[in-house]
Amino acid sequence: MNSYSKFGPELQTLLHLSKAPVAIAFAADLSDLDKSTDTVPSSCAFWTKALDRTFYTTPEQHQSCSIGAVTHGYRAAKDTLGGCGCADVDLLESVGWVGDEDIKGLPAIPQDKQRKIAYGPLAQAPFTPDVVLMFLNAGQAMLVAESTKSRKVLSKPTCQALPEAYKGNFVVSLGCTASRLRAGYDDNEMVVAIPGKELEGFVQRLRVSTAADTKVAGAVG
Repeated sequence: MNSYSKFGPELQTLLHLSKAPVAIAFAADLSDLDKSTDTVPSSCAFWTKALDRTFYTTPEQHQSCSIGAVTHGYRAAKDTLGGCGCADVDLLESVGWVGDEDIKGLPAIPQDKQRKIAYGPLAQAPFTPDVVLMFLNAGQAMLVAESTKSRKVLSKPTCQALPEAYKGNFVVSLGCTASRLRAGYDDNEMVVAIPGKELEGFVQRLRVSTAADTKVAGAVG
């Protein structure tokens, strides 16, 4: 277990989570992990697969979604614009879901075409997370927002939350239709991404926020 594993059960208790927090690492020791054999439609699908098991993925497993390949540092944005030969991008642009300027502005994990990625429940992960990802409802996301000094609220594509958190930002993502369908989370769920290096301080602040919120609920309920 990594030194942050202890925060997995506490986060579930403090926020009354129905799904486990997920640990994600972009430069992890993979010696204790099995390689995923899954073929997925997009990188975000690995988030829900990591709710109850640990594994690592290879770059080839992140190529099905060109947008995800950009945010995960496997493709350059300039090589992923309309007409580049990416059928999924051409489709998304044809229906007005995204445009070239949106793709050019995507945040991304530093590019490394050989990088593997580790995933797993935070409570069980044998690696130190770069990002901790949670599926939250509006009330839970409010408590997270109150426990951060600043945060970014983002929309589509949901996967841009990972590079933003990797850079040190707390992210509340409203999600996107493509990610919900492919990863399998509900319309009433948001995706919150926490920088791994900020996790301990965040949990300390969350204890205060949730305690205060419980007192308010008891007083006005």
